[in-house]
Amino acid sequence: MSERRFEELFGEMLPWLEEAYPAEGCGLVVEDEAGQWRFERCENVIDKYHELDPEEYPRTSREFYMIDPRKFMEVDRAGQRVAVIVHSHPDVGDYFSDDDVEAALMPRDSADEPVEPLYPGTDYLVVSVMEGKAESASLYRFEGEGFERVERWEDL
Repeated sequence: MSERRFEELFGEMLPWLEEAYPAEGCGLVVEDEAGQWRFERCENVIDKYHELDPEEYPRTSREFYMIDPRKFMEVDRAGQRVAVIVHSHPDVGDYFSDDDVEAALMPRDSADEPVEPLYPGTDYLVVSVMEGKAESASLYRFEGEGFERVERWEDL
């Protein structure tokens, strides 16, 4: 995955994530059959889930994101793939948090089960949005048994 491909999409991604501030913004980088990438804006639906069941979903959009699972099915049905899941961190850094890691992994019943990504082959882009302005971004990829930062952009 080349840095240039991401920079071409930053012009669409960053304003969307800044607009979501002070909530976490989110979206998908979708790769079509021809290998072309596009950014799809997604609604952060976590507040709806929180409102329905605050015990099961204790976090709000200020500190977490959730993309409607139907969005992933739409991409799959169209014969395309989610290349990158994008979200912002309002007023904190572009790190892949423990909650981000947990949400990106298949659930396990025991520690003996292998650690597997929920979406194999999909990377995660985390953008730090400080006081409404995108400042830095990091790309994370599942390697071995965990997520590693593979690229970083500063001074967006």
